Amino acid sequence: MKNYYIPKYGEFRCIAGACPDSCCAGWEIVLDDASVERYRTVSGGLGERIRQAMAEDADGDVIFAAQDGKCPFWNAEKLCDIHATLGEQALCDTCRKFPRITQDYGDFVEYDLSMECPEAARMLLTLPPEKLQLRWEEHPELAGDMPEYDADRMQQLFEQREMLFQLMRDTRHPALAQLSSCLKLACEWENIPLSECSATDSGTAFFAFLQSCEILTADWRRILEQSAAAQDKLGVISEALDCEIRAFSFDFFYRQYLRAVFADSAILPVQQAAFSVCAVVSICCRLYLITQEQQLRIWQLFLKEIESDSDNVAELKWCLETEEAFSPAALCAYLEKLGDA
Repeated sequence: MKNYYIPKYGEFRCIAGACPDSCCAGWEIVLDDASVERYRTVSGGLGERIRQAMAEDADGDVIFAAQDGKCPFWNAEKLCDIHATLGEQALCDTCRKFPRITQDYGDFVEYDLSMECPEAARMLLTLPPEKLQLRWEEHPELAGDMPEYDADRMQQLFEQREMLFQLMRDTRHPALAQLSSCLKLACEWENIPLSECSATDSGTAFFAFLQSCEILTADWRRILEQSAAAQDKLGVISEALDCEIRAFSFDFFYRQYLRAVFADSAILPVQQAAFSVCAVVSICCRLYLITQEQQLRIWQLFLKEIESDSDNVAELKWCLETEEAFSPAALCAYLEKLGDA
């Protein structure tokens, strides 16, 4: 069995109090069963605090009930009281594993870092194109149940994904043009005709959609308000932003494309990657003259706001399937508009 890894996976280290965001704020911390049982036996004042903070949510999961939008154990130094007192081994699975992502397909496993974490976003989005390569290791044992998917379809998707990777690594053409080529190729694979479409209204549609979503952080609300109020300032895509587009698309295809083995069509993950890039690049262009650090923050917040909220994800997928402004043809046109500016 093969285990696949995104670049830098083994190098990730939490930067704790130096992080510009926190995985302790804005999210619901769901506890695994083993941690629930362990926390019920913790003694002293911390044990009492833990048990008082444990609650059941609407889905029946045991969570740490947030206080002022953050985990009750996130202290003034932006550190975790449970980690500081009981050690890393006492953290629940959610806290111990984040931002590491595991996708177990049965006969192979893929490991990634979630760019909802600022440090993971910095590590991955600054990778040069030639470094956008998966690493793999051979393991003789099986990690889980045998796969319940069509093996031929999975092999086809695997080969298609590698073609998408190759396009994003290829620097002979700008990243936006390569992503447009990825979307056109995916349409060809799925026998979806690409009609002529104008990009005129797409920019406005991106901001309208993002503002309609549930907003988790004050920083994201401020960014949306500032960029929505600004005029389009489409200009030359910087070398840094071109690199970020390639790395983001590579990672998105890595995380999402093979999941199409359980769906009727593989167009949606490529369409969603194109939407995400169009939205983030539009924001960056409108805000104008921002630093790369600010650009990385926008990518990270976009993922945190959209991908971590199941309602926002569901609404986005619905819009991609039904809204003309987000059709493959419209997205290709808008990518080309951004690239030609």
